Amino acid sequence: MATLTFNIAILTIFSIGLLILYQAAIKLTMLSGTFGILAYKKGKALEFYLQGITGVFPATIAHMFNKRAKKGVLYFTKNEAKDVSEWLGEQFFNQKGYTNFFVGTSLMLGLFGTFTGLLVAIDEMGAIILSFGGDDIDIGEVMTKFSGPLGGMSIGFASSLFGVASAVILNVMQYILTRNQAAFMDDVEDWMKGKIIESQSSDMLESLQGSEIGTLLNASQPSSEQNLLSAGFLDVFVDTMGDFTEKLDKSNKASEDLHRLISQNIAQASRTSEKESVLLESIVNNLRELNVNQFSNASMMEESLQEISNVILAEHRSVKKNLSLQEENNKLLKELINRIEKLESNENK
Repeated sequence: MATLTFNIAILTIFSIGLLILYQAAIKLTMLSGTFGILAYKKGKALEFYLQGITGVFPATIAHMFNKRAKKGVLYFTKNEAKDVSEWLGEQFFNQKGYTNFFVGTSLMLGLFGTFTGLLVAIDEMGAIILSFGGDDIDIGEVMTKFSGPLGGMSIGFASSLFGVASAVILNVMQYILTRNQAAFMDDVEDWMKGKIIESQSSDMLESLQGSEIGTLLNASQPSSEQNLLSAGFLDVFVDTMGDFTEKLDKSNKASEDLHRLISQNIAQASRTSEKESVLLESIVNNLRELNVNQFSNASMMEESLQEISNVILAEHRSVKKNLSLQEENNKLLKELINRIEKLESNENK
């Protein structure tokens, strides 16, 4: 039962990996057919075949191919060719990563089955060995009891073999697919190198000059195909220049907006600085007035304190005089009392 469980898990992983590999192979076949059409079809036939290209390429690349096909000729810039190559490389790299994941998972499940089977076998062998007792050992009974541990070891070996076999098959298929993808990438890059505008400009000029010379030598030779090629190349060149001009206009507009924003910030900063300078000037004036008022108030307070001190001194002198007069009056009063007492004493005698 355990062997069946591990084998079903490994078979499931193996089936998913096969589906991904078959899907990648079908996609590679579709890409090969699409680029074959791009290389050998022209005119209306090319436009007809490119109607469903969005199912193979992303929207930006599909739009670029459709736009070039409508011009009657396929030429690309270096950036466009680089975008196509990078997209293909990314697709192949992601697919290879998925396959490597399923290969590793198959191996890990096989190893897990191996350790599980060995663990079961060791556990049962230990129990069998501990159950033996005495000198009488029946070999048939021993073999019967060891059939269980051997079954556990079969779980491990079967899972390991099935996991390794699945990983080997997936790796072999991935190797074949990778070789085909690499060959396809080389063919696409070689084809696109011959279709880059920068590398075709001098060849196109020589072709145009040769066409003019041939026309002068033999006016009856047909030149519609070459004129169509020249017109298509010029259309692509004009489109490229139009895109460049549009990007330049956007850059200029962004620069103008940035300049306007900087000017507004500078003007706002200058107005703020003016307001701050006016505020600081008013604060200085208020501080100056406050200092003047404080000085005048201090002078008035000093004069008031001087007057108060003079009044206090005058009062002190008057109080001192009153005290001295009071002492003299007390002395006179005492003398008067003594005299009266003396007179009374004399009268009593």
